[in-house]
Amino acid sequence: MSNFKVGNSKFSRFVNGKGFYIALALCLVAIGTAAYIAVNNSTGILNNINSGSGAANTTTSSIPNWDSQDPTQQTNTTVSGVAASSKPATSSQAQSSSSETQKPSSVEKLVFAMPVAGSVTTAYSGDKPIFDKTMGDYRVHDGVDIAAAQTTPVKACASGKVIEVKQDDMLGQEVIIDHGSGIKSIYANLTSQVTVKKGQQVEVGDTIGAIGETAIAECAVTPHLHFEITKNGKDVDPLAVISGQS
Repeated sequence: MSNFKVGNSKFSRFVNGKGFYIALALCLVAIGTAAYIAVNNSTGILNNINSGSGAANTTTSSIPNWDSQDPTQQTNTTVSGVAASSKPATSSQAQSSSSETQKPSSVEKLVFAMPVAGSVTTAYSGDKPIFDKTMGDYRVHDGVDIAAAQTTPVKACASGKVIEVKQDDMLGQEVIIDHGSGIKSIYANLTSQVTVKKGQQVEVGDTIGAIGETAIAECAVTPHLHFEITKNGKDVDPLAVISGQS
């Protein structure tokens, strides 16, 4: 019993004297072990990152690079599932497209017809004077006289615009129509009451008046229409124009 106590006393004194250093040593060992493990783990992570960097570099980003793209194609790119917008055509582009599709319309050819049905009593003489029954002398006849009863309707020989309705001192009541392309038609010896007015648009065959007896210079001739056609201000044969010969 005494030996145990003696031994116990020695051990207690040893522990009491050296215990602090033993505990310190154990702490240092634990700290060193933890540091070693941490360093090994860090090294492994770095190795994994380095080994996987090649794959990461080859991954294509889903965000478009506007600097490397054609600016005209940027609106056609879809980002994050949002549909790309389409740029509307400008007004100048629309007009250009419209102008390309439109074709110029051809000018319609004039259709001529006789202004009244009847026989020609006095023909167009051109530069050659002929005998005038009313005036009793020889003179040129600028148009044709077409015999027809008074009040017979007179028609427009072609489509055009009425440019004058007047009372001529020698040829009586007149209507003048401009058909375009330098062509005009003149209707004289009409009744004073005509059915058209200046500025009115008429079509071929429209009634413009009626045969009267207002032409003093041709009062010796049977009732008729005095009919003239001019081209660029010069008298031409009306019958030749209507038949397509002039």
